[in-house]
Amino acid sequence: SPRWSPRGDRIVFTSYRTSFPDIYVLELGSRRISLLASFKGTNSGGRFSPDGSRVAMILSGEGNPEVYVGNAQGRQIRRLTTNQAVEASPAWSPDGSRLVFTSDIIATGRPQLHVMSAGGGSMTRLVTGFNYCAEPDWSTANPNKIAFTAAQGRGFQVAVFDMSSGKGNVVTKAPTDAVEPVWMADGRHLICTYRGANTRSLWL
Repeated sequence: SPRWSPRGDRIVFTSYRTSFPDIYVLELGSRRISLLASFKGTNSGGRFSPDGSRVAMILSGEGNPEVYVGNAQGRQIRRLTTNQAVEASPAWSPDGSRLVFTSDIIATGRPQLHVMSAGGGSMTRLVTGFNYCAEPDWSTANPNKIAFTAAQGRGFQVAVFDMSSGKGNVVTKAPTDAVEPVWMADGRHLICTYRGANTRSLWL
């Protein structure tokens, strides 16, 4: 899950270099790799804030996988969620004030999209109309649009939730699975992975 910094000079990613998942940052100019988060348990899902000063991440060292936010150097890390659910895939709002992520906190145990302040507080579920939602990406060009992976039949397709209308719509017609959507900067296009039994390909 590599993710660019806003300026395009760094990439944050998860690696199993030490047999355990830790979060690293690659500086493209020097090709230097530095450790951002290596705590007990799982360290994953690193994502730079829109201004590049903070990183949201998923850490499980205190029990369940929870949402944390620290500075760009991996310090001053603060836990935002506290529950018995599994949180994953945090993504920032365009203004950096909120985070969207998946959580299976509801009784069904299926992941749903939730939003909360990047400073902490209560989390609010987005009622998308789908019983399985994962891998959200918040459009920087349109603050009302969040793309995500949704369960459809026996597979998965990419959907977009419009916060202004409160509705979600499927936007792909992959023959098998369409997953891992990422917005392009223009806010009109998405890149996603088409996943077959033995194949993977990128689609626009």
